[in-house]
Amino acid sequence: MTSFQQPSTVVTVNPDRGLTWSLSGAGISLHGDWRVKYRVVFKISDHGSFHASASDASISVSATLGSTASGEPTIRATRCTCHIDRLKIHLHGGASWLYNLFMGHVERRLRDNLQEKICDAAKDAVNTDAARELATLPMRISLGHDKQWVLDYRLVSPPAFKSGYLESFHKGEFFSTGDSTEAPFQPSPLPSPSTADRMATFWASSYVLNTAGYVFQKRGVLRYNVTKEDLSKKSRDFFNTTCSFFRCIGAFVQAVGKKFPNASVELEMYSSSAPMARIDPQKLTGSFAGVVMFRVRLSDGSLEHLFGIDVKANITVAPILDGSVLKAKVISMDNTLTVIDSRVGSISNTLLELVFDVVKKKFIIPKMNEAGEMGIPLPALKHAQFINTGLYLENDCVRISTDVKYSPTVLYFRP
Repeated sequence: MTSFQQPSTVVTVNPDRGLTWSLSGAGISLHGDWRVKYRVVFKISDHGSFHASASDASISVSATLGSTASGEPTIRATRCTCHIDRLKIHLHGGASWLYNLFMGHVERRLRDNLQEKICDAAKDAVNTDAARELATLPMRISLGHDKQWVLDYRLVSPPAFKSGYLESFHKGEFFSTGDSTEAPFQPSPLPSPSTADRMATFWASSYVLNTAGYVFQKRGVLRYNVTKEDLSKKSRDFFNTTCSFFRCIGAFVQAVGKKFPNASVELEMYSSSAPMARIDPQKLTGSFAGVVMFRVRLSDGSLEHLFGIDVKANITVAPILDGSVLKAKVISMDNTLTVIDSRVGSISNTLLELVFDVVKKKFIIPKMNEAGEMGIPLPALKHAQFINTGLYLENDCVRISTDVKYSPTVLYFRP
């Protein structure tokens, strides 16, 4: 190949029909050798070199996106046209002076054949290569250290082609592995697309987070048994019943220290209902209701009940986009506490707040941030990278606007 003219290219969205990829102005020049051997009555052989060029080639390929019955995306070529404005072949050497007399007829036949072959290759690129790349778009993402959770992104309907853009509609629901029971509530409608200044926009409603809370509550995983070993080394003494200078529970709740000296306290924490998320343009909050049971571990290894706390909490969260993963960090946690089933007498609300504040800062918030750091992966092609990203809170949803850089590691050339 002695020269190549790179074509200009554009992709357009055709309302209600699909995508069209158009290239124009392509050109190529080739140099090579030719050889012929032929036998009728006697043997004929000849050889030489050639120069060939094609110029002002254009191609237009249309494709449509759909979905399978299981919600997997599909792509299919629907139409192709190709035109080579000029194809020229000139032979050198041997009896080229004779062959070149008939080359005009060969050029016309070859041009028609090439146009058909190019369209066949273009359709195959859509139906095979593009379909293979589209299959890297995750529809079900396993989460958790032991992959016990599934985030279901399957399509709930085929993509819709609008004027200048396309929309795809995804489930966006958490399930536990092996159990695809639907949550007993419905998502709020997502807003209609507005004029966008980025290449792609994602909307995720609070339904995604609330289905996670529903599944966690259903599976009973929002339950923790906390001992002093679960805290950092410098904080473990807080669970002691005996200390000085108000550095432990036994000093804050003196009835505990007097009745059970030189012991340690353990907690059982569990949610009493599924946590619920709310999103408005100012903040993302979650409401939580749960119970914290305080027990003391005695010298014989048994546990003695102390008191319980009924907890109602509102948690403010900052969403953060890290690459293609939507993460979260706790900003604040406001709570209301009520003592229940106390066997150590009455407990001052002020002291109760101080005790719970330590537990909250040392264990509860770090645990929530640990879960927030795991994040929710957004659906993206394997070789796509989000750049120039903006994250915005809207009524009952998070909107992410981003440009996309596509960098495939392999180029496919078909003979």
